[in-house]
Formats: sequence, structure tokens, C-alpha cells
Amino acid sequence: MARKPALVTETELAILEILWNNDSDTVREIVDAVYGQHTPALHATVKSLLERLAAKGFVSCDNSGFMHRFAARVSRDEYVAQELERLAESHYGGALTPLLMSLVNKVKVSRKDRDAIRKIIKNIPEKS
Repeated sequence: MARKPALVTETELAILEILWNNDSDTVREIVDAVYGQHTPALHATVKSLLERLAAKGFVSCDNSGFMHRFAARVSRDEYVAQELERLAESHYGGALTPLLMSLVNKVKVSRKDRDAIRKIIKNIPEKS
């Protein structure tokens, strides 16, 4: 069975990180934030990546002004949830428990985090 590809590439994720930290940005602002410089080639690359992200539904474009402004259509939490669901599906047949157990077993979890996790679990509504 073939693995589902990641929702976004590393470079696309870097762009999303910038958009999550700002309300919206122009291509030039994104190029400067990602690469620390602006060249026509980098501008074209980022513009293509933004178009791919828009086609995937992650980014929107406001082209009402002279300079097009891009914004994230999906929050960081929504994206992470989609990625976790994808990982659970591809590695654990859709089961979340083994995925969460693998995280808990590999990461040091502080008492504060354990208490927060218990509280979250306690407040999860039952689905019928």
C-alpha cells in the first residue's frame, strides 16, 4: 500500500509559518522572510509555491489591490490535526491511540503537561 504524500512540502510549510504569524503578506514580503533576500528567481519560486498552496486550499489571495496579498486559509491547529490524522491513517490504520502512545513514549512529558493531557482527555465529549 502506497503512503499518502505529506500535505505540504517543507518549503510550503515555511511559507505557511510566515502566513500564520502575519495576517497577510505579499510575495515580496514572503520571499524576504523565507530567504532573507529578494531576486526574480526567488520571487517566481515563492509565487509558484503560493499557487500550489492555494490549489491545495491552504492559502487565499486578495488581488483587489495593486499588490496581491496572501493569507493562510487553514490555521496551524487545523493543519497539525490533518497531519496527525494522515500519520494515524498511514501508520496505524487510522487508530489514534498507538500514534499518541508513540509520541508519549518518545517525548519527555512534564508533570504540568501530563496534568493538561488528563484534563483534555477528561473533557473529550463522547461520540455516539
